[in-house]
Amino acid sequence: MTDLSVKYFNNAMAGAPQVSNAWGDLVNMLDAVLIHGFNLKAIDRLSFAEGLATATITTGHSYLKDQVVLIEGANESAYNGQFRVLAVTATTFSYAVTGTPASPATTATSLSAKVAPLGWEIAFATTHKRAYRSRHVQSPGNLLLIDDSLKGASYGTTWAKWANVGIVEDMADIGTIVGAQAPFDPSKPNQNWTQWEANQWGWHKWYHAQQGGYENYGDSGGGNRNWVLVGDDRLFFLFVTNAAGYNWYGRNFYCFGDLESFKPGDRYHTVLCADDRYWSINNQYSSYPGQYNGYGLTHSLDVGGKVILRNHTQVGNYVRWGVTSLNTNNGQQVCGRGNLPFPNGADYSLWLMPTYVRQEDGHLRGMMPGMYWMHQDRPYTDQTIVENVVGQSGRRFLLVRTQYSSEAEGAQVAFDITGPWR
Repeated sequence: MTDLSVKYFNNAMAGAPQVSNAWGDLVNMLDAVLIHGFNLKAIDRLSFAEGLATATITTGHSYLKDQVVLIEGANESAYNGQFRVLAVTATTFSYAVTGTPASPATTATSLSAKVAPLGWEIAFATTHKRAYRSRHVQSPGNLLLIDDSLKGASYGTTWAKWANVGIVEDMADIGTIVGAQAPFDPSKPNQNWTQWEANQWGWHKWYHAQQGGYENYGDSGGGNRNWVLVGDDRLFFLFVTNAAGYNWYGRNFYCFGDLESFKPGDRYHTVLCADDRYWSINNQYSSYPGQYNGYGLTHSLDVGGKVILRNHTQVGNYVRWGVTSLNTNNGQQVCGRGNLPFPNGADYSLWLMPTYVRQEDGHLRGMMPGMYWMHQDRPYTDQTIVENVVGQSGRRFLLVRTQYSSEAEGAQVAFDITGPWR
């Protein structure tokens, strides 16, 4: 059976939620992509022939080949559910169905289509603040707590915009954390979520508006940001720029979800990648908008901004982690900036390698599902989809570029968009 758990989204898709220079924009986008879907369309006619359902939307639909859509409203159940789009015209799209449903479809209400979400849930919510959780039965259910609201009276609408983020084991309500959390300072237990002291508001952050300099230096202006999100029902990777007009060269690289743990019965293998930035007006100057340190998951063994809820012993506080893969030069690797020639001479090919998670204490904890390390140097343009990768028969990969070192350079990361990841 075709797997539909893996999906990818970007700001250029028709009807996609936009992230701009306003508090709450990031949470609004995540609501659509993780929970609700987007680009809802009424279907005028839904018919069946030779194993394919064809939906007609006379005003146009803008769905893409290979996009996963959610169909609802048909009396004949075979038409309903999530499906991968196989063919499109300006006013129709087709997908495979099982059985031989009556044609055309009938409905007691209406027929509709939309871009299908990843299928997570909101456990708790308030204005611009959410606690997201995987619904998968094998997930430990640890929460992404994210606060994309204005950071108190001392912060203004023209300052940098960011969401405070962290992993929490459980919550009693949107303001009450229960159990383990990461990051966490026992001497300042609420430091990541409140203004614990002057000129500071948390330290693990996802930015969507920031200039170079300190956080009060500026917000880089109005306009929609470039973003890409790829994930499954237990883990997602997020790329988002800080300013309108930036493409891949301004993207921050973040993630949240469950890794593929090497420890049987692991209940704390939830990972987070963020900007690790404790701000005050007198420190942590950044010379360009983008990842403050570590550049997300592009630098092997770098642990900045990356936390696992607890280490492999399942007790104590969080542990930091870094990614690692095949080492080709006995030093730090940068994904998509490698020293292997492209194409590889022996087989004239692109090579993609598994990505492993290494705790700061040295132990290998597991693998990053869906993410593949690229040891060649930016072989394709941003968001190219490739197939026929060596050793990956039948799988397609989305190659996403992201910021590395400055706006004029870049790294590149590969994601399996065929699935399943586990």
